[in-house]
Amino acid sequence: MEHQIEVVEVREFLTYFYWGRHPEDKMMDMRLGGGTYAIHKNGKALVIDSMTRPGQGVWVKDYLARTHQVAQFTLVSSHWHVDHIIDNQAYADCVIIGHKHTREKMLEKKAVFEAGEYSDYDPFEVVPPNLVFEGSLELWVDDIKVELEEYLVHEKGHLGVYLPEQKIFIANDILEDPLWFFDFGFASAETQMAELERLKAQDVDYIFPCHCAIATIKKGGFSKSLIDANISYLKKMVARAADQNFTSMTAADVLQDELDAGVVEWWEPYADVHELNKAEILKMKAL
Repeated sequence: MEHQIEVVEVREFLTYFYWGRHPEDKMMDMRLGGGTYAIHKNGKALVIDSMTRPGQGVWVKDYLARTHQVAQFTLVSSHWHVDHIIDNQAYADCVIIGHKHTREKMLEKKAVFEAGEYSDYDPFEVVPPNLVFEGSLELWVDDIKVELEEYLVHEKGHLGVYLPEQKIFIANDILEDPLWFFDFGFASAETQMAELERLKAQDVDYIFPCHCAIATIKKGGFSKSLIDANISYLKKMVARAADQNFTSMTAADVLQDELDAGVVEWWEPYADVHELNKAEILKMKAL
């Protein structure tokens, strides 16, 4: 099976596995494009999420074993959304770390996932985290310190991955380029903006999201300006929800400053995400 994975060696100890952008694919996540990261050193690896198609997690695991001599794997499931957990079975014999809510949601939806009845995803074997926590967790990949931190952004129990000595933050879906998915069912817009401000206060120089333009990853990652862009997008969407032309407002109408500055890069399939976000804003306003 061809998994169409491009490998970017971001740092000597950090690799990005990019599944590419496929605008004609039936799966939204394949259209948007994205990937997953692995932190590795001296035969050990912490893999963050298991990709978006069955078999991709196996591919990543085999690649790390072959090219970096990794023999000891730990998986982090950043949140329960399918494009992040679909090939957890590749790590079924490993420690799989996740938030308590992530395990609960995966078990709740196990029958639907395994029957292939969830959205546009193929059926897959559900393997939930076997080590769960709430709040924060500190661990090590050889001598690389890693801090897992819960953020109330995008999904309840969403984990960010922070490498304090290297000032690196692996954002998963907490941040996206060019814009991010809204869900206010578990936390208000104000709460999520405050959480992004909390992230901005961290000592971070390099940000690596899941969904983004690969060219920016190859250049070394995003700066904190990506946090500002994500905050600005939410603030403007909330502020303009009462505008008469809100339902016809394009993403460019909201993001033009950030696009002009080169902070984010437009990718047309994100127009669908913008429409979903407008619906979420209107639903919030109606409550």
